[in-house]
Amino acid sequence: MANFSYNAVDEAGQAVTGEMEAPNRGDAIALLAARKIFVTDLQAKAEASSASAGGGMSLSFLRRRRVPRRARSAMLRQIATALQAGLPLLSALRVVHEQADSEALKTLLNDLARRVQAGESLSDAMAAHERDFSALDVSMVRVGETAGVLDQVMRHLADFAEHDLDVREKVRSAATYPIFVLGLAAVSVVVIITVILPRVMGTLTEGLGSASLPMPTRMLLWLSGFLQSYGWLVVLVLIAAGWGFAAWRKRPAGRLALDKFKLRVPVLGTALRRIAVGRFARTLGTLSQSGIQILEALQVLRGTLGNEVLARKVDKVAADIKQGQSIAEPLRETGEFPPLLIQVIAMGERTGRLDELLLQTADSYEK
Repeated sequence: MANFSYNAVDEAGQAVTGEMEAPNRGDAIALLAARKIFVTDLQAKAEASSASAGGGMSLSFLRRRRVPRRARSAMLRQIATALQAGLPLLSALRVVHEQADSEALKTLLNDLARRVQAGESLSDAMAAHERDFSALDVSMVRVGETAGVLDQVMRHLADFAEHDLDVREKVRSAATYPIFVLGLAAVSVVVIITVILPRVMGTLTEGLGSASLPMPTRMLLWLSGFLQSYGWLVVLVLIAAGWGFAAWRKRPAGRLALDKFKLRVPVLGTALRRIAVGRFARTLGTLSQSGIQILEALQVLRGTLGNEVLARKVDKVAADIKQGQSIAEPLRETGEFPPLLIQVIAMGERTGRLDELLLQTADSYEK
């Protein structure tokens, strides 16, 4: 048996606190519910003492690792399947919890189930875990709860998560080889300049002196000597530059300037724009399919684009829509979105098939 402390409300709505013994957390909640006491917070005595020492947050929560994207995607699919099979939400969460194979995922599902049993909605429970659920996830689930179609919305959310994971893995896989080659090339150049070149040139120039060498060769020898003598200084400068760049990138102005530069880089800028446009189309299509209003959808999806320049353009589009304009025309005026996407949105607005056409366009850009 374990000792638990709890905060709860009774059936009259009065706050209740106390301690009790139970075999586990689930049984403790069930025993209190049988007494018409509905838990808002339940902690093992060891967790409670840790939370009071840490400013009200349990150390076990602080140590919980973020759930990997693949495990999160599988979890959403399992919840959607359980709901479509007719299971109540709490039972679905517990079934998925029993099948979870990682401690981080079990902890997350256990907390979601605890909050739902205590009377919270699933969207509010998910909102308490910002590391694992985005604003898009919470908004879609909230709409599903309000409209009474949570099973359908969870299916759309699972589809979106799987597509997003697939695209991320393909981009990462495509980038691995060139990054490896560039890294190997950089290491090779440093080794050649600092180790191999001095030995070769030392043998060739014995008795001749460096004055007889061509200027490019003398410059290369000087660079070699400098790196041998002051390589530690170069490393420190690079570390300081990297730290300064990271700090600058976190500032709004720095992030905006860097994202603007990324879009202008040949080849890379085109790829990044296509990724952002594909994500824009899929996110807007999924949100529209789930019944979320366009203005709310634009507010949610701006954070999924991965580029502050495009996100600010989306803010401008949302402001124009509030003034009574359609979606397509403000997008065209930004100059940042391709004509194909704008034409698809215009046709979707006219035919009432906006979500379907956007998802098809997303497939095209992702390929």
